[in-house]
Amino acid sequence: MGWVIILGLMPVFVFAANVGIGRVASNIMDPVSVVSDFVHSGCILIGGAFIFASIVKYIEHRKNPLMVPISTVIFLLIAGFVLVCLPFISYVTANGVPYTLLQ
Repeated sequence: MGWVIILGLMPVFVFAANVGIGRVASNIMDPVSVVSDFVHSGCILIGGAFIFASIVKYIEHRKNPLMVPISTVIFLLIAGFVLVCLPFISYVTANGVPYTLLQ
């Protein structure tokens, strides 16, 4: 069983040897940028949803403080701001994949 896997991967090894490590790394960067854009968009959407949920929970807390504790409101608000600010860290750091939709 193991030899089938090894023989199945042999053409991949031969192809990778002709291309070179640098070219393989540059080919990998395109899918990484797509995943990076997906994560950035997801962070902004989920962060916005958390901020909206914190506003809704605060309104519920004002009606009945025993049903929704204020700690839930604060947690949702802080988590929302962190998630919204997370995609912009790549602009502050020297390394990282930038958010291509804002460029």
